[in-house]
This record gives sequence, structure tokens and C-alpha cells, in this order.
Amino acid sequence: MKSQVTLVENGNPHATVIVAPDIGQYAEESVSDMLRVIEKMSGATLPVIAEGQAIGTGAQIHIGRTGFVIEEGLLPGDLPLNGYRICTTHQNAVPHLVITANNSLGISHGIYDLLTNELGVLWGMADPLFEDIPMCDTVSVGSLDRTEIPKFGFRVFSGVESHWIRRNRIDNASRQLPFYGHGHNLFNIFPPSKYGDHPEYYAMTDGARRVPEKDGHTPIQPCLTNPDVIQITIETVRQFFDENPEVSTYSLCPNDSTGFCECASCLELDEGMEAYRGRRMSSDSYFYYIDTVAKALLESHPDRYVSAYAYWTTELPPRRMDRLPSNVVIYLTQDSSQYYDPAYEQRDHDILERWSKAAHHLVVYDYYGLGWFTPRVYPQIVARTLPYLPTVGVKGFYCESYPYWSHIGAHLYLATRLLWDTSLDADAVLDEWYQRMFREVASEMRQYFETLERGWLGRTHEGQWFLGLNRLYLQLAAWPHEVRDEAWEQINAAYDAAESETTRRRVEYVRHGNRLAVLLSKTLEEAHALKASQSDLESALHDIFARVKETMNLYHSTIESDLTYGSAYYRGERATRQLSWWMGYIASLIEEMLAGNSELQKRLLAEEDIYREMIEAKSDPGVSSRIEEARKLYRTHLELYARS
Repeated sequence: MKSQVTLVENGNPHATVIVAPDIGQYAEESVSDMLRVIEKMSGATLPVIAEGQAIGTGAQIHIGRTGFVIEEGLLPGDLPLNGYRICTTHQNAVPHLVITANNSLGISHGIYDLLTNELGVLWGMADPLFEDIPMCDTVSVGSLDRTEIPKFGFRVFSGVESHWIRRNRIDNASRQLPFYGHGHNLFNIFPPSKYGDHPEYYAMTDGARRVPEKDGHTPIQPCLTNPDVIQITIETVRQFFDENPEVSTYSLCPNDSTGFCECASCLELDEGMEAYRGRRMSSDSYFYYIDTVAKALLESHPDRYVSAYAYWTTELPPRRMDRLPSNVVIYLTQDSSQYYDPAYEQRDHDILERWSKAAHHLVVYDYYGLGWFTPRVYPQIVARTLPYLPTVGVKGFYCESYPYWSHIGAHLYLATRLLWDTSLDADAVLDEWYQRMFREVASEMRQYFETLERGWLGRTHEGQWFLGLNRLYLQLAAWPHEVRDEAWEQINAAYDAAESETTRRRVEYVRHGNRLAVLLSKTLEEAHALKASQSDLESALHDIFARVKETMNLYHSTIESDLTYGSAYYRGERATRQLSWWMGYIASLIEEMLAGNSELQKRLLAEEDIYREMIEAKSDPGVSSRIEEARKLYRTHLELYARS
């Protein structure tokens, strides 16, 4: 039919790719990926030429602002940076497929629209194993004309493998995106190497000014009501905008601490402010600073923005102003994982609505990862939360994702789809994901993930912001043992039922990650159940040592070594500290139990190298303090860990 554009016919290339000269590296990588996918799909390699070179016969695929696109007026003038147009047309009997946008990011999104929505490719998780490409020797695109503008002004994830982000059309943190630009940043404006001889520029806490010892990240805030601090900020931001005309937003987000200034001037503003979730608020002094700086910048740079965090002790809107200036972007931090608690969710909705009245530009900053090794799975929460956000004026979505893929794969994929189109049927999106990822055992794997989700949503504790961050003992306490065991049986059944090699490998990838969580939980459970009087104590201890060694080997070989896992939480110091706590805590239980049996203690130390490592972990000062925290928790909730 005339409207159809054939790219490959019977395994032979039937189209030429014409690339505009200015598409940028991000889009160039996407073009290369498109060619790779089509070749893998059909066996055909499409020829690629630059703008101006001779074009062969057959269909044409125009990428970017080619001469043809410009002459035919095919690029809409009002596209945002992450929007695009993809369309088919015929000129002089030659079929054309056009993917165009205003910049590299938009072009990339258009390419992956073609690959996913027209050619049926699906990237379910970051590991290449979860790339699902339909095989066909003829590749055609029917008549289409889509101009896509995402529901959110930007969607940015951190801690996720970059190729997966690009392929699923999540924005690439370009500072050119409207309203995008944030991060703890005040320490960069007031380095002590430059202003250390002005202690009055820094926060007063406990009656003394606190000057940072060195430049760089510091918990010490500036004094936000000091007139010089305000003027220096204005001058710094003006200079930055003058030198970086392409950047839309400058971060005035505070340093990552609650240590706001307690001088008379700052306290006068903050005095009497309500506590929020048990935290003292410093919103009035902080947003006085933001308001004053932003108003000055409106005069010199009316088309630019400054960002501010509504976070930790600045989460509430200020009392002393009805609405912030129009160039202020608020990043409101919300931990939607806690929405198993309806009261917690309602409080988050209430504060969203309050901020929607106080801010012209509102962004939600969520946390899907937080370094949980045990399951924190909640697609149902994602399915109702993301469509809600635009209804209260949210213009952007930023997420600290750092996914633990064995638990959060379905959850994260669903989020990428809803962030483009909040009207999608979440169950249908998940159905496709399960079917495409796990084929003949799709129903078994859906049961596995839904069991994990039931374990999270079934919690009866009050929601708690940042619950379990860097606290493995809290993560383990949140995982019901009956849910753990049921999910483990389900994933083993799925593995046994898998028929194809690809399905079996995918299930095994998920099973390895869950196996680590199961070992962490069951080994701790068994350690708590040990009794000094039991007849098989020595044998039971050797079993625990073997389990600890298996756990650590599995972590190093499967999680730490897999670069698709988030580096900040699942390798390096954060992960090491959590796992060291686990080893040290179990060692402390064993030492305490063997206090009256020095002979067995000596023998175990001589025979078990892993026990010596556990004792060494226990002696780490950072670990020992966590051990005491865990003891208090487990004394209260020991029934969660003891065998029935």
C-alpha cells in the first residue's frame, strides 16, 4: 500500500538512512543502535549516508533536520527538547520515514519510539539478556504521523545503566531541559578557601559559627539571612548564566544536612514553624534566601531558573510568602514506597497540593532504590502515583533509581512507560513485560513478582521516609519470612518449567539476585535460632559459616560484578558496610553464645576462615554501632526471626 514504508524486504535492505549533520552524539549512538537492531531483526544492513551525498533507490529514512525535512516543513516549531515528530510521507513516489526533533535528545526518543512502538523491540532490564527483538525478514512501517510531547517536562533517573535509559526514552539529564538542574550545591558557592575568613557567612549551631575545614561536600550550611551571602549568591549565579547561555537552571539546593543556621536572624524567621514528620523545619529562612535571590535574578536573567529542595528540614512551604517567584523550581522529595500506609500517602498528597499553590514550577524527587537488598516491590503504587502527579501541576520527575533488578524490573519498566503516557493501562503494560521477558513461564514469574509486592504492600507499620537506607537489618525486618519462602518456591518452579535457553537464563538472572536476599534473611534467622545447649551446635555453626561464605561469594560473583546494577548502592563502601554489618552481627550472636565454651570458640576460629572475617567485620567501629541498633530492634521483634 502507498502509505507503507518498507525498510527491509526478504532480508535485503530496502531503505537508505540519511543523517543530518547536526544531530549530536546522543542521537548518533541511537542511530547506530537502530541499525544494529534492524540487522539483528532481519539480517539486513541498511546503508547510511550523510546529508548531501547521493541517495540510492528505495525508501529514505531521514534523521534530524535534513534538507528534505526543512523544505517540507516537517519539524514543528514548538517542540520541547525531549519531544519529536515521527511520520511517513511520499514524495515523487518515493516513501520517506522521518524522525526529527529540535535536538539530539528528541531525535533519540523518536528513534526508540520507532523501535519499540512500530518494530516491537522491548528492553525489559538493563542486562543485554533482556533485549527482546522480534525476528522478521521483511521490516515495514505503516502510515503514521506522531508528534510526541511527554506528559512530564522531564523524566530523569539516576543510577541506571545509560543504554537502558536511552532505549526506554528517559531523559539524559541535559542541563538544557527546562527546569532541570539540581543537587546539593551551596558548598560550591561558599568554599572556605575563598570565604573561610568570614565565619559569619556560615551557619551558627550550638552557639558557634561552623566554618568547613575544606572545600567540597560539607554538611555545613551558609547563613541564609546574611546580606553578603545573598549578594554573593546573586553575583555567582549571574556570572554562571552569562558564561553558560545554554543552561536553563542553576541549583540553589542546600547542602545535605539538617544543620541550618541558628543565629538570631535565621531563628527569628523559623521560630514557631510546625515540625513535619518529627523534623524541625528551616523552610522560612531557606526560602527567604531563595525568594530574595530569585527576585534579583528575574531582573537580569528573566528566562532562567533556580532550583530549590523541599527536602528533609525544608520540606514544608514557607509561611511568610504566598507564592515564590516565577523563576523558582521546587524539587519536592517524596518516598512513594511508603504508600502502603494510606495515611502517609495522604500526607504526601496534601503537601503536593500545598506546594502546587506556592510554586510556579514543581518537580517530584522520588526514590525507587535506596540500596535495598531485600524486596521493595510496588508497581501498584507506581500505577496510581505517576498519573496523579500531573493533576496537581507537577512538571518534572526525578528518581534516584539504583535498581536491584531481580526485584524491581517490572516496577521500573512500568514507570518508563507511564512517564510518557499516564493514560496507559498499567496491567496491560505489565502483562506485555511478563510475556515478552519470560514467555512460557510468564504466569509463574508474574506470581513471583506479585508475591514480593504483596510482602511490601502488606506491611502494617506506619510509613517512614527513607526507611531502611543503609540499614540492612531494617530491610530484613521488613520482609515476612512466609513471603520470602513462597517467592523462592515460585521462582524455582519457574526455572524448572522454563523450556527455552533464553527464558531459563532470564529466570536464573532474577533468581540469583533473589537468592542473595534469601541467604541474607535465612542465615540471620538461623543464627537467631541457635541455642548453646543444642546437641548439634558445632555442626549447625559450620552450616552457618558455609551459608555466610556462599552469600558473600554470590554477592561478589553476581551483584558486585554486574555493571548494570547501580554502583552507588550495590558495590563499593555502602554495600560493603551493609554486608559487613550482617557478617559482624551474626558473629556477635555466635560469640555471645560461645562465651562459656572457649574450647569450641578456639576450634572454630582455627578451622573457619570466614568466621575470622566475621569477627574482623564486627570490630569495625561503624559496624559495631549498627550492631547495637539491630540488637534493640531484634529484642523487640525477635519473633520475626525465630523459627516457629
